[in-house]
Amino acid sequence: MLKLHGVAVSNYYNMIKQSLLEKGIPFQEITCPPSQQPAFLTISPMGKIPCLETDDGFISESLAIIEYLEETRPKPALMPDSPYARAKMREIMCIAELYLDSPARRHLGHVIFGEPLSKHAYDTVRPQVVRGLAALTRVEQCAPWIAGHAFSYADIVVMHVLRLVLPLMDAVYHWDPLQEVPTLAAWLARVTAREHSQTVISAQQQALTAMQANHSSPSSEDPA
Repeated sequence: MLKLHGVAVSNYYNMIKQSLLEKGIPFQEITCPPSQQPAFLTISPMGKIPCLETDDGFISESLAIIEYLEETRPKPALMPDSPYARAKMREIMCIAELYLDSPARRHLGHVIFGEPLSKHAYDTVRPQVVRGLAALTRVEQCAPWIAGHAFSYADIVVMHVLRLVLPLMDAVYHWDPLQEVPTLAAWLARVTAREHSQTVISAQQQALTAMQANHSSPSSEDPA
């Protein structure tokens, strides 16, 4: 049985978890945080999560894992048939990861753990997200799914990216990036309502609540 290593608060972990659920692949969840410990680096070269344990060994990096799942379990298909359509699906995923997720997560420490807000991040992240969202709207189809008529990995990836980006933008800028993009907002409501989306989101919320509680709790060495 496949084993998915990571933590449920991670949106990248949840992309792979939902992909496994959507394809009906049995798997076991192994809770472990990212780490730079030598033992963990042998299974995830950058020490990141998620990583997938297979009978042949470990795979890290979400795109590599997605490709593996599709090649080893092609049905139900979560990629289009034609090479061009597959490339356009990957284009959507890359835009979401590189130009929305990557800049927005610079605010994670401030929003989740109360770290000081970086002025440089405050000044630069929002314009980057504006550009990334504009790029996404140029390639998305929302007809009804983000890459066309069929539900695909692009829907999973972009949903979990936006579920990170939107709360961060609201917390820091009091701004909803989708307010003026009604087609994308309607798509997000559709994809979030899927059964497996709800399963993964519920687990993520529970894990995030527990993590924040643990972070805010005084240690046994702290004064009462």
